[in-house]
Amino acid sequence: RFKPLVLKVKQYGVAMRIGTNHGSLSDRIMNRFGDTPQGMVESALEFLRICRRYDYHDIILSMKASNPLVMIQAYRLLATRMDDEGMDYPFHLGVTEAGDGEEGRIKSAVGIGSLLEDGVGDTIRVSLTEDAVHEIPAAQTIAKPYNSRLAASRTAAAVPVQLRTSSTPSPKEARNPYDYIRRTSDEIQIGDLPLGGAQPVRVELAATVPLHDIERTMAEIENLTVPADANDPVCEIVRLRADSAEDLVALDTLATHLRAAEHAVPLSLQIPAPLLQTASTAPQVAKFITMPEAALAETAWREQARDVLDIAGQQGTVVEWALSLDTIPDDIRADYGETFEALARTAARLVACAPSSDAPIMLSVTTEMPVQAYRYIAAWLDAQDATVPLHLTTPPLSGHNDTLFQSAIGLGTLLSDGIGDSILIDSDCPPRTKIGFCYNILQAARLRMSKTELISCPSCGRTLFNLQTTTERIKSQMSHLKETKIAIMGCIVNGPGEMADADFGYVGSGPGKISLYVGKDCVERNIPDAQADERLIQLIKYHGKWVDPA
Repeated sequence: RFKPLVLKVKQYGVAMRIGTNHGSLSDRIMNRFGDTPQGMVESALEFLRICRRYDYHDIILSMKASNPLVMIQAYRLLATRMDDEGMDYPFHLGVTEAGDGEEGRIKSAVGIGSLLEDGVGDTIRVSLTEDAVHEIPAAQTIAKPYNSRLAASRTAAAVPVQLRTSSTPSPKEARNPYDYIRRTSDEIQIGDLPLGGAQPVRVELAATVPLHDIERTMAEIENLTVPADANDPVCEIVRLRADSAEDLVALDTLATHLRAAEHAVPLSLQIPAPLLQTASTAPQVAKFITMPEAALAETAWREQARDVLDIAGQQGTVVEWALSLDTIPDDIRADYGETFEALARTAARLVACAPSSDAPIMLSVTTEMPVQAYRYIAAWLDAQDATVPLHLTTPPLSGHNDTLFQSAIGLGTLLSDGIGDSILIDSDCPPRTKIGFCYNILQAARLRMSKTELISCPSCGRTLFNLQTTTERIKSQMSHLKETKIAIMGCIVNGPGEMADADFGYVGSGPGKISLYVGKDCVERNIPDAQADERLIQLIKYHGKWVDPA
């Protein structure tokens, strides 16, 4: 049945996109591979081979899934299989039925950005349940840095990137690009909060008020860690900064006030190593963020690192070694320059200092190329069987749009690869905005579900109800169901095939009529739309997934 179409488009010189839907694979493919990335790839290759048999090559491919992890894995596997078979057809990227608002944009940025970071992808679409014109600026924002890199690579006089790659081969990575496996890390305690190992990825945020303003700092900590209502996510670790002895005095006063208020939030403290060494008493916090001074000779550098670890070990404080280009020791910089390898060798030296101390350690990196840097360091650590937890942080970001997309791409890519035990967004956005971004990124990466996952299509000429108002209405009634995925589809043509990841489906089946699904099975047909919301709630209750709003 496919052959006549191939011959016709070849005759007229028309290009064809072959799109494989995660939820509508053939029975034959399902029986062999299931609804997996491998099944999607095998289905696409079957059609490709038919096209090639008739010498038709004007083809672009898409792997359609609403789950960013499935989409990422499918495209990576397809790229590899096509390389094996000598194929080089372009890819169209998109997270299908991504939804609306921040959630839809973040989910799209995680899926599309992860692949663009790998050099995979030729066209993109951000599929939003909004007016179609809103998709364009979102897609342009995601594509812009990659198009800029491409343009620079074609220019002989291109500005050199700040962080050069290493001249030696990269270490073999433990991560599997075709399957999600979380990187092995030690479980440590940040105060009373377990982090790393099998624990959830934690959310940390930096306070913006200076330490000496104790009253405002107290208010900010409360704003970050106390939910406005029961369903609001909160910051789990609050980061403070001390640059002077006066700041340490203020920190001691702040800690006293927090204890009096019975506010037991873990505090981390960014502090220069010399200030920590000379402090009259060690700051009572759950984590120090610091680095030995880069200008010290190697022996003195190691001594300073051990001093920090000893101070932390005496009170059970974690040490986060905060790597950056500026903190590469001078002797390593002289041999390896400002490269990933220099950062990795710095990390390895710090890890080597740790066994003599009781202080648990973790590592972070601040660079303009976080994905490449963290991947390289994770691979370097894995090659040495070093299971140090990794704290992911963005480079400094500015503005709502830049923060949303760049944090989703940078953090989401690494989290989708199984890298990262805690995250922090460094931005001038309001704190509550950054908390929301963090939890939406974790949900897009399928690591922490903090709200209902809505899978909703962008609407088309077949749509049988107003998708935008329906999505908003269902979201307002059901967004508190944290472990539930609901698909809202405009019609029965593509709907069931594009909601493979959903627990429940709300699908237009005719004018004024809705059909309800459990998984891929239609359980109620042609319900009047005025009754559909309540029937969906009853269906969710019947399957034991409903909880009353707090």
